[in-house]
Amino acid sequence: MSTVNSNSFYHRPEANFSPSLWGDRFINYISDSNVTEKYSKTVEVLKNDVKSLLTTPETKMIDTMNLIDTIERLGIAYHFENEIEEILQHYFHLNTNYQDDEVYDLYTVSLHFRLFRQHGHPIPSEIFGKWLDVDGKFEESLKSDAKGLLSLYEASYLRTRGETILDDALAFTTATLKSMAPNLKSPLKEQVVHALVQPLHFNIPRVEASRFISVYEEEEQKNETLMKLAKIDYNLLQIIHKEELSHISRWDDGEIAQLPEYMRPLYKAVLELYEQFEEELDGEGRSYTVYYAIEALKELVRGYLVEAKWFIKGYLPPFEEYLSNGLVTSTYHYLTATSYLGMGSARKQDFEWLSKEPKMLVAALEICRLVDDAASYEVEKERGQVATGIDSYMRENGVTKEEAKAKFWEMCMDAWKDSNEEYIKACCYISKDILMIIFNLERVIDVVYKNSEDGYTHPQKVLEPHIIALLVDPIKV
Repeated sequence: MSTVNSNSFYHRPEANFSPSLWGDRFINYISDSNVTEKYSKTVEVLKNDVKSLLTTPETKMIDTMNLIDTIERLGIAYHFENEIEEILQHYFHLNTNYQDDEVYDLYTVSLHFRLFRQHGHPIPSEIFGKWLDVDGKFEESLKSDAKGLLSLYEASYLRTRGETILDDALAFTTATLKSMAPNLKSPLKEQVVHALVQPLHFNIPRVEASRFISVYEEEEQKNETLMKLAKIDYNLLQIIHKEELSHISRWDDGEIAQLPEYMRPLYKAVLELYEQFEEELDGEGRSYTVYYAIEALKELVRGYLVEAKWFIKGYLPPFEEYLSNGLVTSTYHYLTATSYLGMGSARKQDFEWLSKEPKMLVAALEICRLVDDAASYEVEKERGQVATGIDSYMRENGVTKEEAKAKFWEMCMDAWKDSNEEYIKACCYISKDILMIIFNLERVIDVVYKNSEDGYTHPQKVLEPHIIALLVDPIKV
């Protein structure tokens, strides 16, 4: 056991978070019911038009797959989940021969691979073998195909452990695209530059939609129906999100005088919150789900208590002990269980699956903890934190801070591979929207801590542009 004696450990550290950037902007939001109604009616009409595009029988597979990708990146795929699943299921079981170079170029094969894996279909990575030379390396001739390389780059992020060909593909495309980017023409140049910073598979879907709508608008061959639906649907969702944010941002001043002292207010508020959940879900026959969220919260509080004891004692635990508790205090088990409360599609077996801490959940916990620790290390040290993951790993392995951070990122990438693998397996018995909650929480961490910036502590550097796009500025229609 390692301890550090200092009276400073008995004082609550100051976090020094920056003031809110938004003031009362969201609290005072009032929507225009006429605009909401108009948008809603327009969306319903356009949805039927897009559904017709998707289900046109004479459309070629290549064109349909491009259409599906566009729909997903525009953020409107949730309207057509059944149609998209049916199409991809049909295409996957065709057992397409991707060896035909004239039809299936690098761009197309990579796109199909990514879409199939995104939807849980176990398409093998060996389909990329036809682009390897006699030494097992990707052919030099590919370096002239920027569009194909970008498609392969995005596909490679859906790799699992042991898929060396995708590890090599990521290294090859990353290096090649970086060297090509300055000489590319718009809009491909901007797409490459963005992807190198924020891979599609690691991006929050709504954040991607806000960006891709403007990208798609510049395309000469864009579909105007898709474009219009994407814009109006984006604005409609923004209105709904603003209304929800307004409700949860309010504080009832009339209750302040009645609050007990110290911890009691929080305890009481938490109990009341879950009582409200239970009452509301009882009408749906789903009150049992609250138990799982409460158990996850208890686990989280116990984890925080362990961290508090470490802090008071000045105790730096061995890395295995640190990580075991750190996965709990990453909050992702609790956040996932709580997210499921609001999902009518979440069944008892989904909660039971989650409570057993499946591989995909553990991977998410690891991603959250490792990325957080690597990005916020300096901030935590400023606050007087002793039991940091980086310090524990440095001491145990005799490495520098930079080496420890590099190892954390490496471990994080392995966790993403585990998550990808478990997603494909779990799709057989757990619904995709349930699994997607875990994926999206992983994506939040990647976006919030982009470039090792702590977006929670310094939101103006990382989060402000995303919040403005998602919750402040509507898109011009």
